[in-house]
Amino acid sequence: MRSAVVRGVLAAAVMAGLVAGCSGDGDGKGSEASGGKASGAGKSEDSKNGDLQGGDSKSSPPTKAGGSIGAAGSACELPVTFGIAAKWKASAIDTAPDADADSELSEDELAELLEGIATRGPVMVRCEISARATGKAGFLRTYLEEPRTGADPRKVLEGFVAEADGHADEKYTSFKAGPADAVEVVYSELDPLFEEKRTTRAFAVRTPQGTVVVSLEGSDLEDETVVRPAYELAKQSIRVNG
Repeated sequence: MRSAVVRGVLAAAVMAGLVAGCSGDGDGKGSEASGGKASGAGKSEDSKNGDLQGGDSKSSPPTKAGGSIGAAGSACELPVTFGIAAKWKASAIDTAPDADADSELSEDELAELLEGIATRGPVMVRCEISARATGKAGFLRTYLEEPRTGADPRKVLEGFVAEADGHADEKYTSFKAGPADAVEVVYSELDPLFEEKRTTRAFAVRTPQGTVVVSLEGSDLEDETVVRPAYELAKQSIRVNG
């Protein structure tokens, strides 16, 4: 298991744009133009019936969508589409090394380093959606199974959670993302900065291109007005692309 402090520092460097290929202003404008609002964003029949509440009966209600990502032409092209909250900014993460970048490492060494930073258990980060513009330190990071195994979403989530320092108290709950199988996990982990336990959550959805994991990360995980509602919006609106 990698140290959460090391992983956090290295991941911050990647997310700050040190990896070539981070793109998209992620303000939802381009996403709405190409993909429209995510199917049933925050208003699906399943969510009305309470079928998507996941592993926490006290889930915050979803917030209003400010756009969507996942469709072709959106800030992050993914095997899924889901709504993102207003003011949240999405950026695609490209872990391919930049051949023109100055580095003391060889291209192969740089590729190995970048893959190590971006990989968490069985999945690799593909997109980061940041709440920075709202004044909150919260992120929704989207990962894709690499390589694709066809494993059930819970197995993929178990491998993902296993990488969290001090992980404990995992609670898994199955739900449906449209017709697709999905699983949410709520668990505790060790906060690398304050060295105390905190509760976080993630969900996984099976797609033909591999299982997708959407994880709530950052230091404002318990915020009930901005951060949690954005996570709930993503969970309740996510659908596998046709």
